[in-house]
Amino acid sequence: MDSRPPPPQGAPPSYAFVTRMYRRNLRPVVLMFAFLGGLWTLFSGIGFFRSAGVDKLNNAPHLSTFSIVLGALYMGVTAIEAFGLFAAATQKVPFIRIYAFLTALATLIVIVAGLMRTVIHFTLKNEILGACTNINDGSTIVYYGFWGPVFRDTLDREDAADWCKRSYDHDSWAEILAFLITSVLAAFFTAVAFSYYRQALDPTSVANASRAPANQARMNAYPSHYNPPYPGPNSGYGYNVPYSGQPYAGQPQFAPPPGPPPGNNDRFVPPYDANGKPPGYEGDGKAGYGGQDDKDDPFADHQGMSGERDVTSRPGPFGRDTFR
Repeated sequence: MDSRPPPPQGAPPSYAFVTRMYRRNLRPVVLMFAFLGGLWTLFSGIGFFRSAGVDKLNNAPHLSTFSIVLGALYMGVTAIEAFGLFAAATQKVPFIRIYAFLTALATLIVIVAGLMRTVIHFTLKNEILGACTNINDGSTIVYYGFWGPVFRDTLDREDAADWCKRSYDHDSWAEILAFLITSVLAAFFTAVAFSYYRQALDPTSVANASRAPANQARMNAYPSHYNPPYPGPNSGYGYNVPYSGQPYAGQPQFAPPPGPPPGNNDRFVPPYDANGKPPGYEGDGKAGYGGQDDKDDPFADHQGMSGERDVTSRPGPFGRDTFR
């Protein structure tokens, strides 16, 4: 006995902002979001792992540790999005269900990682500025003009500290804005993933339209446990049934027999009138025009029983049904 709950009907009530999208197939949206999210978290994780080694070389052990943690978190989200691509591509309900719940975990990871970046940016300000100054001390800065010449300058320690201070102030607003945007996008994507999971459970949704038996019959895509349909014109099985009317494309054509068509002197062909009138078999000397017609008697052409019948007498006892 199947103990699973019945499939849900209608749009999800908890996600009012995606009810308008529920009438459409959300599978392409899930594939696109999973690909873009996985690509962004992959590059972010690689960047933090690279920053961990640079911070360690510039006497910033705390930044190196946090960079490794952030890189691991983003790589975990990358693995979740890769599984999402697999689930949406296979369209298997168990995989879609697992991925829907994993997107909630991925949203939590993205929010925690963004909050960690914001807190680290403000609490480890001195360590960030010190590592930036050590990296840019003695570096060559190139200024590119839009149409003008190119200038080069070498930073000393004071110029490097000033440049890092201005970059830090600019990144402060960028960290806060990035945290808000990524949190909202992650929450929205979680709602879309659960809506797609609801579509996969609903047999009447557009997400299951391509897997319906009627649609598979139209596309000649039959599962192995189904018998093929009965043969018909252009059924693709090599034994098409001929039909009257115009021949179907692909049906074998046969050339007419050589020579002129047979004449009308065959014994099975009725006689034809010389003037092109329709054939007949009895008449008054002409070929096929009924019997002789007496204009004075309208019943002259009636070929019934001759004589009068007594319809008032009854049949005798134990007699036949004939009248006397």
